[in-house]
Amino acid sequence: MNLDNARKNLTSINPDTIAKSLYLIGKFGKLPDLQTVLNFAKNTNTQVRNASVIAASELIRGNLITHFHELEPKIRQKLGTIMETLDPPVIDDIVKDLYCDDNDRRVRAIQILGLLKRNPKIRELLANLVQDRNEKIRATAVNLLGRIVGPEDQELVLSLLNDKDKRVRANTVEALEAVGNKKLVPILLRFRKDPNNRIRGNVLKTLFTLGFTDIEDDVLSMLQNADNFMRASGLWVVSKIKIISSKIEDVAGFYILSDNEMVYNNAHNALKTLDTPRSRGYLRYLDKVPVAQP
Repeated sequence: MNLDNARKNLTSINPDTIAKSLYLIGKFGKLPDLQTVLNFAKNTNTQVRNASVIAASELIRGNLITHFHELEPKIRQKLGTIMETLDPPVIDDIVKDLYCDDNDRRVRAIQILGLLKRNPKIRELLANLVQDRNEKIRATAVNLLGRIVGPEDQELVLSLLNDKDKRVRANTVEALEAVGNKKLVPILLRFRKDPNNRIRGNVLKTLFTLGFTDIEDDVLSMLQNADNFMRASGLWVVSKIKIISSKIEDVAGFYILSDNEMVYNNAHNALKTLDTPRSRGYLRYLDKVPVAQP
């Protein structure tokens, strides 16, 4: 049966013929076929009704994957709304595209997820996508995260920030910084004392980037920690956001004498970033490789 015959066979009185025709249209049809397919969604025959739902979902997903950027945003969102209304196992089908070998197809699959933002399975998918090896995939996942974050979506962000995998949590904070949504500040403030050095450092850097600059005491708390990883991460934060403070400069200057290579390197970078008379003095007189006189 070809596509033209499938369209003609929708007038059949045989439910099996109609169902098979709907499946074929769902797989190979065009968006103009959608309304015709949806007309069977309230059919009294269960086989026809189920075939209509599956076909409509497949028709929408297939055309979004293939023609996503050609469709107007309003049309894309309307199609996503229809998919959610039908409530077929659409996420399971999209997952197949998320992890295929075609990266362009994977990106479009993530974009389709953005049209289905109320689906609870997206939480788990995002947790994986924000740490994908492919930079474009990660960036697209970040953009999706930014679009869906709102007062009613905070549980999604919190679930990622409370993930049992520390890498997921740290990567999520980095993603939220790239999003640049200042509504996230109240959420991030809950994690400013996180016991993991990388997560805490990312949180403070992100808070500062989003406009919450009252983090001096938090940075000092990291710098004065007994753990070298926490100290190094605190120094890393200073090197990234250039928070000017004599107390921070003094602690960073003290660590320029550290025997721990990681702490020393980050202290060196922090003082170079600060680039104040005080920080230059520490580098000139205490650094292992003294800075030349200007």
